[in-house]
Amino acid sequence: MIQFHVYPQGKRRAVTFGYDDGHQNDERLIALFRKYGMKGTFFLNGGNYLHCTDEEAEALRGLYKGQEVACHTLLHGWCARMPMQSVVTEVFEDRKILEAIFKTPVTGLSYPSGSYNEEVLRAVRACGILYSRTTCSAGRCVLPDDFLAWHPACHHANALPVCEKFLQGIDSEWEQPLLYIWGHSHEFREERDWEKIEEILRMLSGNEKIWYATNLEIYNYTEAQKRLQISADERMFYNPSAIPVWVEKNKQTVLEILPGQTLTLE
Repeated sequence: MIQFHVYPQGKRRAVTFGYDDGHQNDERLIALFRKYGMKGTFFLNGGNYLHCTDEEAEALRGLYKGQEVACHTLLHGWCARMPMQSVVTEVFEDRKILEAIFKTPVTGLSYPSGSYNEEVLRAVRACGILYSRTTCSAGRCVLPDDFLAWHPACHHANALPVCEKFLQGIDSEWEQPLLYIWGHSHEFREERDWEKIEEILRMLSGNEKIWYATNLEIYNYTEAQKRLQISADERMFYNPSAIPVWVEKNKQTVLEILPGQTLTLE
């Protein structure tokens, strides 16, 4: 039996963050992420950067270095209340602006105000979006069934008990594997707000059993696992992707399959 529920280096838990809108508080939040070894994804509205100078673009690249930047639409409208041609414009133009600034493909999204429906899912997929986060805090630390309707575990305001439960079950094979915390950095209005998020980061940090990753890193890794080609007797594994992946065999052995490698078990 092969199971995919291991992350890089055979870790069994992952933590990620998602912050919407882009705000001057992102700078302080990212400084805390770096202090505690965390990674997150910052969802930006391209309409705020229409007239970005070269100097401003360079500063933005420096600010978000080591984190992921993703889409939040051009003008932050309600996607489920738009004609689909507007959804396509909002997403595609946002991608173009952010890609010009950050010099990398931008393929993630969070739905402004959590507004989406089945038509919106089809539209954003057609725009080249690989994953999109909702605002529906599930209260559960799970990988999404559909990455275009990725429900986070909790908002940072309610994260402490979720984090405690996540850590208490860190060695159980039955507990849930992915903690996703979301919010807006502009919600940190007072020092006690900053103290609370720092408490969360401190609690989660430095754990050798946790993979700290951006949203896109989690998407790319899980997709690479699914692309493994495995023989009928589960002894040969071919990894066609560009990143190493790990799997668990018979609840006993964790295997690493390198990029382009065919691993054959004796």
